[in-house]
Amino acid sequence: MTPLATILFDLDGTLTNPAPGFLASIHHALKELQMPIPPDEALYHFIGPPLRESMGTLLGSDDRDLIEQAVELYRWRLNHGGKFEAEVIPDIPEVLRYFVEKGHPLYVCTGKPECVATEIVSHFGLAKYFRNVYGAKLDGRHCDKADLIQHIWAAEKIQSPLGVMIGDTVFDMIAAKSNGLGTVAVRWGFGKDEDLIEAGADRFVDTALELIPVIEELME
Repeated sequence: MTPLATILFDLDGTLTNPAPGFLASIHHALKELQMPIPPDEALYHFIGPPLRESMGTLLGSDDRDLIEQAVELYRWRLNHGGKFEAEVIPDIPEVLRYFVEKGHPLYVCTGKPECVATEIVSHFGLAKYFRNVYGAKLDGRHCDKADLIQHIWAAEKIQSPLGVMIGDTVFDMIAAKSNGLGTVAVRWGFGKDEDLIEAGADRFVDTALELIPVIEELME
C-alpha cells in the first residue's frame, strides 16, 4: 500500500452522526416558513445531498428566493447549536490515527459548508488527523462533490491519482468514481446498499474498525 495514497472522508454520516442537529435545523426552517414538517424518518434521506436541492424538494418549489430563505433559516439554527448536536462514530479516531501514522494524507471532503465543517471537525477533536477540511462554499461553489474532489487535488497539488473516498451516500460514490478513486461505503450512515452499489461502491463496512483492512486491501 503506497504511502502516497490519499484518503478522503465524508463528514455527516461517516465521521459523525449529525442527525439531531440536522433535524432540529430542518424543523426550524420549515416551521418558520409555515411549511409542513415530514416525519423524521423521511428527513434522514436529506442528510448528505446538496442543501439547496434538498430544500427545493422539501418545499415542493423551485422558487430560488424561497429556497434561499429556507437555507438561511436552516443555517441560522445550525449555527446556534445545531452543528454541534452530533456524535463521533465509535472508533473513528483510532482509524484516522492508524492511517496518519502510516503516512497517508487525510482530508475531509463534505457537502457541508466548509466553514461549518471546519468548526465541527475541530470541536470533536478530529482536526489533528486531517491535513485540511474541504467543503462547499456559502455561495454554492463546490457543492458538487466531483468538482470538490478536483478542487482538493488542485489545491493540495496532489500528483498521485491513487486515492479512496469513504462515505455513506451515492453522492460520495459517484463523485469518487468520476475522479478515478476507490470507494468504501459505510453502513452506519444514511445510504441504502442497493443505491450505493449502483453508484459504484467497491466495498462496504459495518463498523469503523473494518475500514483499516478494507482500505488497505482496496489500495493494494
